[in-house]
Amino acid sequence: MSTSKQMAAEAIRQDLLQSSASLLSGNEADALGRALRRFFPELNHAIVVHWIPEQAEDIYWVLVSRTEIAEIEIPRGNYAEENPPMLKILDVGAYMKKRHSRDVRQKLEVGLKLFKNS
Repeated sequence: MSTSKQMAAEAIRQDLLQSSASLLSGNEADALGRALRRFFPELNHAIVVHWIPEQAEDIYWVLVSRTEIAEIEIPRGNYAEENPPMLKILDVGAYMKKRHSRDVRQKLEVGLKLFKNS
């Protein structure tokens, strides 16, 4: 791997670790963090590999283990008060077979290495 690719991978790694720590820190203002702590109380790492802001909700794909990705829909605005976050568990292998942007593929690759090393 070239030096620039190694530096890019390290920057992604640091960003993912910081984001994971922030999500799991207990900040009650963060809806995704609250949902993750509710669905996975023993979670040590949460790597957000993809996020889509929709009109009434945000959809996140979060690597929660070496084999599982949590797809979490977080309602926004007035819709959030009436509807709790929804969870769907996906297999990492099946998720990897779908088409993704380069950014998503890189985050997933680095995230899987983080889970492997922890």
